[in-house]
Amino acid sequence: MKSEKIVLPKDIYDKLDIDADSQEVEVVDIAKDRITIRAANNKAARDYAPRWFLLPTAVSALFFLILALIRQNHLIPLTGTYSIGTAVDVIANGVALITFVLAYIARRKSLYRMMTKRIYWRTFVTVVASMLIISTLALVALFWFFDQLFHGAQFDIFTSTFIFAAFSGILNYFIIFTVDSFSIEMLVNMLILVVIGGLVASMATNGNQYWWKRNFSLLGTTESHASFQFNITLIVSGALFLALIDYIFVALAQKYTRNWRHITLRILLTLTALCIAGVGLVPNNGAMGHFWHDQIAMFIVYFMGLTVLSIRWLFPEGGKNLIHISYGIVVFLFISFVLWRGFHYFSLTAFEILSFAASFAWLMLFINRLTSMLWNAHKTYQVTFIDVEERKSFESD
Repeated sequence: MKSEKIVLPKDIYDKLDIDADSQEVEVVDIAKDRITIRAANNKAARDYAPRWFLLPTAVSALFFLILALIRQNHLIPLTGTYSIGTAVDVIANGVALITFVLAYIARRKSLYRMMTKRIYWRTFVTVVASMLIISTLALVALFWFFDQLFHGAQFDIFTSTFIFAAFSGILNYFIIFTVDSFSIEMLVNMLILVVIGGLVASMATNGNQYWWKRNFSLLGTTESHASFQFNITLIVSGALFLALIDYIFVALAQKYTRNWRHITLRILLTLTALCIAGVGLVPNNGAMGHFWHDQIAMFIVYFMGLTVLSIRWLFPEGGKNLIHISYGIVVFLFISFVLWRGFHYFSLTAFEILSFAASFAWLMLFINRLTSMLWNAHKTYQVTFIDVEERKSFESD
């Protein structure tokens, strides 16, 4: 039976990863005023995920079993130095990273459609490193939670292998899903997840319920049990932000004429991202650490301030709404500063959190505006339908 045909404009057809042999699309959602279509996966594509998902799971589980038998561990704890949790974080995570790299390279041609070859390879290392750190932090947090629930739990070798394989399978499935659905939106979501999740987790696990009486940077010092988590969150956030900047501004230069405004804006945002990572790289420990930590943190304020204040001239394409919101955030930050410094109404921690929240919200708004301009531009097409007789004539052609 012949499939019914859908005629697409060339620009839409080129953006879909349509199989060259079948040339089929499938309708996956029909709503009142919306229809969603996607390229129909052929048999090879359907077998792709299970093959990549099961193989690394089996390899990591076999490695875990052999290692446990060599060490002659009759009982393996769920958490600890030599435990299931450590094995998942090291062995399963390492195998999953290799899987991600291979799958990401294998899918490079389809990813070229949305990010071009040059952007793909320029952001390759940052994307891979970010995935490694995100998965590592997630696993550390997960097994910390399990330790609170099942403290002291131990299992025999084969039960431990089964538990390890289950976690390894989930991790590899997540990795494959990430590669299959990778997009600019996912990079943005990864940045939000790392920033919000990492900072909230650091607040919850720092070991001092009254940390907020000092300042926000206390979470990254030796006085905090979550200092590594807090600092690595800032480092990964800076790396992801750098990847987004590179990704977006290379595409912006290709779509629009390269000009001094965009170059200046890119430099300011790149310096901001480097300073965010620098705050994590230089914790507020000791006299020298305190000095350089504060200097780097102040440069974030300077670069962000220049970016927001000059957005009207550096990025006029953003529109009046972005300009008005930018100036509104500047006024909000100024009032917050006066209430903290002048009237001592806000504590230092409150001012830092408010400033961070406002600045991060502006960055997300700005990135969303850029991605909308580059990849989500709305275009109107004329639409009609083909009746039964016309369809038969169309198919015979």
